[in-house]
Amino acid sequence: MAAPGVAAADSTDVENCTDDQNFCTTLTVERPAAEQPQEETPDSNLNYCGPFYLQDDGTFNVDVCDYHGNYVQTLNLAPSKPRPRPPRSAVVSSAMGALNPPKPRIHTSPGHRSGLLVQTPTWLWLSPSYWRTYSTTVVVWGYVVTIMATPTTVRWRMGNGDSITCLGPGTPWVAGFNDALSTCKYTYRHSSDGASRGRYKITATVTFVGSFTTVGLGGMRGPLGAITRSSSIRAPVAEIQGLVV
Repeated sequence: MAAPGVAAADSTDVENCTDDQNFCTTLTVERPAAEQPQEETPDSNLNYCGPFYLQDDGTFNVDVCDYHGNYVQTLNLAPSKPRPRPPRSAVVSSAMGALNPPKPRIHTSPGHRSGLLVQTPTWLWLSPSYWRTYSTTVVVWGYVVTIMATPTTVRWRMGNGDSITCLGPGTPWVAGFNDALSTCKYTYRHSSDGASRGRYKITATVTFVGSFTTVGLGGMRGPLGAITRSSSIRAPVAEIQGLVV
């Protein structure tokens, strides 16, 4: 790091690789040169004049300058209590907590607020914008970890003991659409009269497939366990009474 008002005489690139030699970073160290030799003062001493670069072995590289801010050398320093290098699984596990996809928003047709009907297919779907890959990047113990989660299935528990699984978000209902166009639907056979508060609790649980990549740790990447998010609504289900004439 050059001192203010002092030109850089040259620079040195220092390549830092992981143990696996799969990922390297290059640090550029500028070597400033003073315009005129300056007289040292009796209390002059060396000072750290740049950031500490954490190395894979737990040591630090740091630039050292003299009393006037002129670059002297780069030192490799070992902390008095070296921090053990965490296992890769611990780094990834800590990063997973930062990924938090939102809960899904449930839609039905007929609308669940006005009430569903027995013997009539109920269309089920989530907002189309919800069906995308979510990702976040965090720094854990000095390593950059990117976690991604892509939705794959939705399990619908219908509140009466039945459940169905749909491979996508479902098809939004549009006036004039035939029921055959729905990619996720369910037909109630009995009303919700005997259910709690006279309504069925409908729960949608989205399962995401997770994956990760790292900067450092050998540029490791791989799959993660399943991540789920759920939402629920309550809907009355009525039985249409036939009229005998």
